[in-house]
Amino acid sequence: IAFAASNLSKMSQTFPTFPYHADAKKSFEENSEESCACCNKKRGYIYNGPMFGDFDEDPSICPWCIKDGSACERLGVKLVSDIKSGDDSEVLELSREFSKCTPGFYSWQESVWWAHCGEPAVYHGMGGKNQIETIGGEDGLAYFRGLAEEEFGEETEEEQDEFLSICGEDFDGTAYIFKCRKCGSCGGNIDFN
Repeated sequence: IAFAASNLSKMSQTFPTFPYHADAKKSFEENSEESCACCNKKRGYIYNGPMFGDFDEDPSICPWCIKDGSACERLGVKLVSDIKSGDDSEVLELSREFSKCTPGFYSWQESVWWAHCGEPAVYHGMGGKNQIETIGGEDGLAYFRGLAEEEFGEETEEEQDEFLSICGEDFDGTAYIFKCRKCGSCGGNIDFN
């Protein structure tokens, strides 16, 4: 009966939403039996994204303690390492909601959060040409085609599209896709394993 009650309490909790991370569940291990180092509860999810701080071993943290900021404040954890503006605007002071209440994401090199219009953009995940087009339309494709040319020497639109078509979560290269919360521009960066 205790096991059934434990599972019932996990199932009755709605996974929190994160305004800067569209698919945050991918940053958590599901069906975990670990207790959160912050609230000491077993909630079925434990963060498996990047963590920065002064600790020997990454603490186990549940999404609810990330959402309310208590994990960062109580445990001294930082979840996002770097932020880079995708336009000429200066990134303004980061909100608490972003700096203390947003799960990060792993990348193959160093994860860099893309910003636009003076604030962090929403992270939509890893992908290639199809995902970029779905999230950012033709403007998103134009942005990533520009990166393919600038960073990888793909000169024609055909070469750029072919390059982006072999990027994705299950490939050796991927685009980290973001969308601006203010203007809807799509951008990010491309990384190779």
